[in-house]
Amino acid sequence: MNYTTKWLDNAIRTEELVDFFITHKTDSYISHSEIIYGRALDANHWSPDLKTILTKQFESGFDEDQNSKLKILIAENGDRKIVGMLIFNIVNGFKNYAILEDMLLDGSLRGQSLGSTLLEKALEESKSWNISFMMLESGTDNAGAHHFFNKYGFKKVSENYILTL
Repeated sequence: MNYTTKWLDNAIRTEELVDFFITHKTDSYISHSEIIYGRALDANHWSPDLKTILTKQFESGFDEDQNSKLKILIAENGDRKIVGMLIFNIVNGFKNYAILEDMLLDGSLRGQSLGSTLLEKALEESKSWNISFMMLESGTDNAGAHHFFNKYGFKKVSENYILTL
């Protein structure tokens, strides 16, 4: 399949991004940021308000404190339909760093190097972001993602725990 990648520079395709996310998410995708951002109720259940929450987050660019900037890279097919998305949050602080917030692919395209294409383009672009390191998190049962990111040199540095009150 032929597809192209491009960075989005505005919120014009928010509805399409939200619909793509909802269509291609899995329960194993849930990690602590999905809980923190309100996208998931817990490690096993997505929020019933997921569409509203995602729409607000994508439109705001996660920029609640003016110290971060959202970068969204999409892959689209010949009909300009989104088939993959990768979202980085560039955080400025003591050390500038990037968080790979989300990476979702059309499940029918897995194993066709789409994920590699998106990640490699983002890694190449990140050289101009003045960042010290890149972080990501992944649900505990998302073994395919763990293998994929390990292949690119990402290393496990911690484990997250939650106590719901």
